[in-house]
Amino acid sequence: MLTSLGKYTLRNKKDISIAQLLTSVSFLFERNKFSYIERQGKNNYKMEFFTETRLSSPSHPEEVVRQLKENQFFDEKYSLIDVSILTNKFTLIPAEHFDEDLAETYLNYTVPFSENQALRFNLIPQFDLVIVFYYPEELENIFSESSQKVRVTYTGFKFLSKIKSSDRKDGVFLNTYQEYFEVAVVRNEKLILYNVYPYAVVQDILYFLEVISKNIKFPLSESDLYYFGNIEDQKGNLAKLSLEFKTVSPGVDDDFERINFTILDLV
Repeated sequence: MLTSLGKYTLRNKKDISIAQLLTSVSFLFERNKFSYIERQGKNNYKMEFFTETRLSSPSHPEEVVRQLKENQFFDEKYSLIDVSILTNKFTLIPAEHFDEDLAETYLNYTVPFSENQALRFNLIPQFDLVIVFYYPEELENIFSESSQKVRVTYTGFKFLSKIKSSDRKDGVFLNTYQEYFEVAVVRNEKLILYNVYPYAVVQDILYFLEVISKNIKFPLSESDLYYFGNIEDQKGNLAKLSLEFKTVSPGVDDDFERINFTILDLV
């Protein structure tokens, strides 16, 4: 399993001077934008800043490079660059049936072959699953000179790993991004469903949730909903969700972590 750089122990003055210089960066690439957080710290990484940048597509590396140069991103070296990709070009495979040589074959059962995309897979041991996905390989090349450690994961890897490790054991888990949302249904601590859907307004989310409810036969009115992402409450979105579910609660208490749930490194 991919490991985290979330915490480390300082042992002497030399370690401290090196640790103070270590900065890790977590990126999130969505369809039309990317975000990143720089973290620098001693025993724990500190959130330094968060920025959003519009771009035509993460498949256009020249635009990503241009935006990052404007922010002087390439002026520094980093201990880790962690890249999370949000895409609907993925599939889930039970770990016991996973074969690396057949990973793309399994993916192409549901996602068309893409000769211009690279293939990657992440193990999710918490649910005994492997997530296989396409992503723009150019993204790794962009960051290769800025860090010796460049890690590419699918957003669902972090989302599913974290909700399994949380104290919210069962329910519907919703994570909203700019144009897509992730949804996971956990029952008796087992994953019943995970998928990614497009949306423009909260009514779109409710439509998909109602379809899911009918297909896997679980009433929304008897289920707890845990939300992540930036669901703007001033638009009454949480109130609309509350009308459909037994309870509606934040997935984590910290606002910053909840809004940036899959951009943050695993801890």
